[in-house]
Parts: sequence; structure tokens; C-alpha cells
Amino acid sequence: MQTLVTEASFHHFTEPLEGENLPDTTLTGVLHSSPFVWLQFLRHLDCIYCKGLVQDIREFIQKWGDKVKPALIFVHPNTIEEGKLFFQRFFPGAAHIADPSLRLYKLFKVRRASVLTQINPSNLLHMWKLWRRGLRNGRPKADPLLLHATFLFHEGRLIWKYYANQLNDVPDWKKLL
Repeated sequence: MQTLVTEASFHHFTEPLEGENLPDTTLTGVLHSSPFVWLQFLRHLDCIYCKGLVQDIREFIQKWGDKVKPALIFVHPNTIEEGKLFFQRFFPGAAHIADPSLRLYKLFKVRRASVLTQINPSNLLHMWKLWRRGLRNGRPKADPLLLHATFLFHEGRLIWKYYANQLNDVPDWKKLL
């Protein structure tokens, strides 16, 4: 069983972050940039599940209306340039951290899928639904086995986390409200 992230581990991370629309260039600064920070780790940006997830998050955020929203920061394993192109299409103006060396993925202990996980019938059904929404898979330019993970911070302190176990696995977003 993989050990999951502990709060102490990420406060000692001092390497500068690279990305776009970030409130700070350090992880500690990002996590303290707003009362609530939603750090969303993504699969590679050419993944049909990643595209669907980002669209679903964008729709979920829009439904919040006047409620206080957390600062949403995406983390992806692609380059900044690939991230800019992706977010222009799927979530214009989104803050995102490019992590092609997977430093943050390793720090937060984001899981990887197995080959057997990928052929799970529920993944195939979800892929079909995403196809019907007009989404397509592309050629991966980053680790195709990375899964996504969700972390919610309050005043820099981790208060909720979710690790995907398979490609189409998502948390109940309402828990973030």
C-alpha cells in the first residue's frame, strides 16, 4: 500500500513553480494565497479523461454562483506551452502548474494506473460517454499511467484529499462546498 501525502512533506518543498496565472512561484505561497485552495492534479493533457474532468470542474465551479470559491490550481505533467494551449481550449484563464519532471506528483504521491486498471469496463463506458461529448484521446506527451488527485487546503493546511484509483474515478465534488 502506497503511503499518501502528509502535511509536513509539502511545506519543505522550496523549488520554484512554473506555470501560468499562479498567485505565487512557490508551493507554500500558492497554498497560502487564498483562504481555500483547490489543487487538482491531472493526467496527461491529451487524455480524454483529463479533458472531461477539466470540463466537469469548470461546469461545477460555474454552478457555485456567489458562494466563496477556492482558488483552483491545476497541476499537469506537460510543458507550460502545452498547458497554455490546453487551458485556452478547456478552461481559459485557469491557473496551472507545469510539472513535466513530476516533482509535485511524487511529493503528493499521486498514484499511477496499472494496465489492467485501464481496461476496466467502467472506464470504457465513461470513455464512450466522453466520445459522445466530442472529446478524443491524443498521443500522450507525458506519463500515460498517471491518475488524478484532488487536494483542498484551508489557510495552507490540508483539509481534504482524494486519490483516483482508476482512469474515470472522480470524487464527489459537492464535498468541496
